[in-house]
Amino acid sequence: PRRLVSIGRFVEQKGQLALIDAMARLRESHPDLHLTLIGDGPLRGVIEADVARLGLQGRITLTGWVDEARVTAELGAAHALVMPSFAEGLPMVVMEAMAAARPVIATYIAGTPELVQPGETGWLVPAGDVAALAEAMAALHDAPLPALEEMGTKARRRVFARHDVAREAAKL
Repeated sequence: PRRLVSIGRFVEQKGQLALIDAMARLRESHPDLHLTLIGDGPLRGVIEADVARLGLQGRITLTGWVDEARVTAELGAAHALVMPSFAEGLPMVVMEAMAAARPVIATYIAGTPELVQPGETGWLVPAGDVAALAEAMAALHDAPLPALEEMGTKARRRVFARHDVAREAAKL
């Protein structure tokens, strides 16, 4: 089974509701795709209700708030990070996933395209486009594991080349 993880506060701008709809679209074609939602917030009740309404209880896990060690473990157990946000700056969670050698499925917003290169380090989709999000998730699911590992390796190299702490501190 392929595992995705999404990390963030449960608020409208983070796009978890679109992510749940994308999982519902993949229910029949990709029954072994699993999503872990890490976080909590005002939309938790709505998210739980949507998961139940769509019959996705066995395919989506909500962890609530967890400590850094658990976030690291969940990211390590996942094949990729998915970040369906409508608004971000330069998302730290994307950098963390890439540093952990994980490909990323994210939206074309703010600084995300600086990091995520379609076909190289992950997939980019328009914000709010559930069909495109589901297609990217299906592509990740269908990709051979060595291809995902190569994308993860490229992601790691890219994030360290562009955001190395020592190099950035020296510039300052």
